Amino acid sequence: MSSTTRLLIIDDEDVVLKSSLRILRSENYEIDTAPSGIEGLEKATAKKYDIVITDLKMPKLGGMEILKTLKKEQPDVTVIIFTGYATVETAREALKNGAFDYIPKPFTPDELRDVVHNAVSSRQSNSEAKMLDLMSIVSHELKSPIAVVHTTAETLYKGYFGKLDPEKQKTIETILRNCQYLEDIIRNYLDLSKMEMDDLESFTQQVNLVNDIIMPVLQIPEHQHNMRNMKIVTDFSIKPVINGDPNLLKIVFTNLVNNAIKYGKPDTEIKIELYEEKDGFVFSIYNEGVGVSKEDITTKLFQRFSRLKQKGTEGIKGSGLGLYICKSIVEKHNGRIWVESEQGKWVKFLISLPKTIKKD
Repeated sequence: MSSTTRLLIIDDEDVVLKSSLRILRSENYEIDTAPSGIEGLEKATAKKYDIVITDLKMPKLGGMEILKTLKKEQPDVTVIIFTGYATVETAREALKNGAFDYIPKPFTPDELRDVVHNAVSSRQSNSEAKMLDLMSIVSHELKSPIAVVHTTAETLYKGYFGKLDPEKQKTIETILRNCQYLEDIIRNYLDLSKMEMDDLESFTQQVNLVNDIIMPVLQIPEHQHNMRNMKIVTDFSIKPVINGDPNLLKIVFTNLVNNAIKYGKPDTEIKIELYEEKDGFVFSIYNEGVGVSKEDITTKLFQRFSRLKQKGTEGIKGSGLGLYICKSIVEKHNGRIWVESEQGKWVKFLISLPKTIKKD
C-alpha cells in the first residue's frame, strides 16, 4: 500500500458524500466518490482502491452486492458499510461476508474518522506481517550458505592452510566482517518474526536465568573466542528462577553480547553482572569502547532500523534492529532496559526483570 490511502465513497445521498469529504479531507487520503452502486462498482473495478465505503441500501445495486463482488475479485480491498439504524442486522451480515466494519447513519465526524483510521492501521499491520513472513523465509534460505562462507574464511584467517601475508589477511578480515554483518541481519529478521508471535503459554515457563539463558549464550564459540580477543568476565551473586520465554530472552542476551564485542575495545574485558534488587533482578553488561552519546540514547538507540554514526564505528555494519528487538522482548516480560555510557570510553546496558512475570 502506498503512503497515500486511496478511498472510494459510494452513496446515493449527496449530503452524505459531501459531509464525508468534508470530514476526511484533512487526512492523507486520495478520495473519490460515486452517487450510485453501479457507478461505484465500475470505479472500484477500474481503479485500485485501498478502502471502499459503501451505503448498504441503494437503488438497482446495493452495498451487499458490491461487497461480495469486491471480496471475490479484489480480496485485499477493505470494505466499510454505511447503514441506517433499521438495518443493523443486515450490517452484521455484511461483516460475516468480509466487511471490515460498519458506520451507522447518522454518524458523527469522529465515528467516521475512527473507523477509517482503524481500517488503515489494520491494512498496515497486515502488510508488516506479510513482510516479516517474507524476510523470515529469505533469511532461512541465506543462513546456511553464508555460514559456510564464514567458516571457510575463518579457517583461512587462522592459518590452517598456511600463513597469510598481511595483504591477504586484510582481505579475509573484510570477508569476515561482511559475513558477520549478513549473519546479524539474518538473525535479527528471524528474531523479529519470532517476537511477533506472542504465545501467552510460553511466558509461564520457569527458567533459570543463569543456567538456561545467559550461560548458553556465553558458551557460543564466537563469543568465547571472538576476533577482538575480549575476555568475558562474569559476576553472578544469584541464580534466579523466573517465569518467561527462554527463546526470546536468549535473543536479548545474544544481541547484547554481540554488540559488546562488535563495538568494544580489543583486548579488554566484557563485564557481566547479575544481582537482586527490591523489585526484581538486574542484568548488566559493560564494555570499554566507543560508547553512546546522551542524545543518541534519548532519541535513537532503541528505535526500529536506527543506526548510530559515531567515531569508532566506521566500517561496522548492522541491521538497526537488534536493540529494538531487545527492548520489545524485555517489555513483553514487563521489564525495563536502559543504558549508561561515557561517549568514547565505555557503555553499560542494564535489564531489570520482575521477580514474577505476568502477561496482561
